[in-house]
Amino acid sequence: MKRYIEAVRRILKEGEVSFDPRTKTYTIGISGHQSEYDMREGFPLLTTKNVPPRLPFGELFWKLRGERNVKSLVDNNIHFWTANAFDRYLKTNNLTLSFPKHSEQWNKAFEEYSKKIAEDSEFAKVMGDLGPVYGHQWRHWKKPVLISAHAGNREWEPESLEIRWVDQLEKLVNGIIKNPNSRYHVLSAWNPGELDEMAIGPCPFWHQFTVKGDQLDLHMVQRSCDTYLGVPFNIAQDSLLLHMIAKETELKPRNYIHTMINAHIYLGIEPRANFWKDQDNVTQFKSRINETEKRSDYLDIKNWYLNIAPEEERGNERKDHIPFVLEQMSKEFRSLPSITLEDIPFFEAIKLPVDQVVKVIGYNPHKWDAKAVMSA
Repeated sequence: MKRYIEAVRRILKEGEVSFDPRTKTYTIGISGHQSEYDMREGFPLLTTKNVPPRLPFGELFWKLRGERNVKSLVDNNIHFWTANAFDRYLKTNNLTLSFPKHSEQWNKAFEEYSKKIAEDSEFAKVMGDLGPVYGHQWRHWKKPVLISAHAGNREWEPESLEIRWVDQLEKLVNGIIKNPNSRYHVLSAWNPGELDEMAIGPCPFWHQFTVKGDQLDLHMVQRSCDTYLGVPFNIAQDSLLLHMIAKETELKPRNYIHTMINAHIYLGIEPRANFWKDQDNVTQFKSRINETEKRSDYLDIKNWYLNIAPEEERGNERKDHIPFVLEQMSKEFRSLPSITLEDIPFFEAIKLPVDQVVKVIGYNPHKWDAKAVMSA
């Protein structure tokens, strides 16, 4: 996973500090970066920290089924969409001002909401809806069709619009099989007409497959990249997608190319984030990063940082990802695992639990307290 670590190091060395108005947090980030992962070298699960495969894989299956509600994720102990559903719930019920983000009121209300989603299916059916996100667009893209004026059974029918649905995923698989050299093998989640209905606009929004001989490549473009928490999941998830589509189309998975736009690391909120408002602190931090010669140097930087940066606010701990990133940078790479897929047709496989379809072999990551808090 050298290429992932290279991206992280570049953000630490070159990144600029800014405030994100949606999450109300500070970040350090760069405008773009591209990494490439060769599936023939092993399956790219991060080894410098533990990335439980069931989490990214479970979310992928959820997307591939075209689901848009958090309930089935929560039922499978996958919780990283729940805060986005809660934000949408607040907006839908005009409660945003009553529960400011990062406040004690927000934290308490979110805890109650999460419990209700888990225990009350009827509540979850309505209030766990995320809108037409990701998989909904992959499986149910709206296609307005103009019905011309015509003579009906008894009387003249005026011109009208009819909504039909496009299953992009089905078209993708059939397209690769029937016309492999086409450049139309695309899944798009970016639907401008429905962005306002989504809990959050898609981060990975463009997946394009390319066939070269008997090999299949996937290029994914991501508009916003939470590099510590999200990107390792994106890499694992889309690498599995590449393997599954390759198997279904009788091709060999080869390269996963990941284009990251606005690649950032979260710095938390005030008072911790006040460290990053001082340009002298930023300059000194980057200087220390540039001077690193061995992995243990990152632990020295972590200790220096924690000694001089303000404490995180109670109730908002672990929203600053820098200590976790520096700890991770100190770890040695380990051998990549491999995966096997059961011989189950693709559209049947995605209806099953992940562990009945995918087996990960030889995954031995460094295990340490790597649980930062996601900024929703």
